[in-house]
Amino acid sequence: MSTPLTEAIGEPAARVTFMDAKTFREMMEALGKIVDEARFTITRDGVRVVAMDPGRVALIEINVPAEALAELELAEGREQVEMGVNMERLRNFVKKGKKGDHVVFLVTDDKVLITLESKPVRRYLLPNLEVATEVPEEIRLEFDVEATVMSDVVKKAVKDASVFADVIEFEAGEDYLVMRGRAEGRRGVEVRLTRDSAALLGLEVKAPSTSAYDLSYINNVLSLTKVAEAVDVKFSTDKPLEMVFKSVEGSTVRFLLAPTALS
Repeated sequence: MSTPLTEAIGEPAARVTFMDAKTFREMMEALGKIVDEARFTITRDGVRVVAMDPGRVALIEINVPAEALAELELAEGREQVEMGVNMERLRNFVKKGKKGDHVVFLVTDDKVLITLESKPVRRYLLPNLEVATEVPEEIRLEFDVEATVMSDVVKKAVKDASVFADVIEFEAGEDYLVMRGRAEGRRGVEVRLTRDSAALLGLEVKAPSTSAYDLSYINNVLSLTKVAEAVDVKFSTDKPLEMVFKSVEGSTVRFLLAPTALS
């Protein structure tokens, strides 16, 4: 249906429909806590955004493959379309989206029209910003520990640690994984999982490892536990942490965080 806003944007260079507003909302919540502006790359393979926080401590990579989208169209002759948005505006607009609602983007070289197909239907016209990024195109790391943990257990461990600690320490041996809070060098509450634990879905340990990370950054992506049943947790001693969240629809969020020193 034609509206004044759809007429204002004209013929789009790309049209993308995310099939679940709740999943999209939680991904944008995490992204918006790391950067103020983000650049989305739209190709026929899907939608990808990579961003790094100003302090270059945390990196987030979101991939939504074409098969996880309800709709993906690029104008004839266009193989790639860039979409730059202000994250505060985007988060505020989609926060009312519910599970099952669609989020539709019509993108031109200078405008972005967002439609939240809910009750009522909402539309929002934004400028297509030029967002400069200095993020490496691809970062691949080797890890000594790779574990898969139920999302609700990760969420609880982080929230419990946040009550008194500013750092969370991950430790793994051949048969166990520990997540514990630390404050001023003191150990506090911890969650210990063994191979027999129902919440530990997988554990591969090449070498026993211990590393610590800033809790505030992990709290920034904790909303992703609402859309992923499990979290892949990967680390090595005093090396970056990688957490991977995968939604039911097939979207993937990869989060990398630099280690922090323990006092």
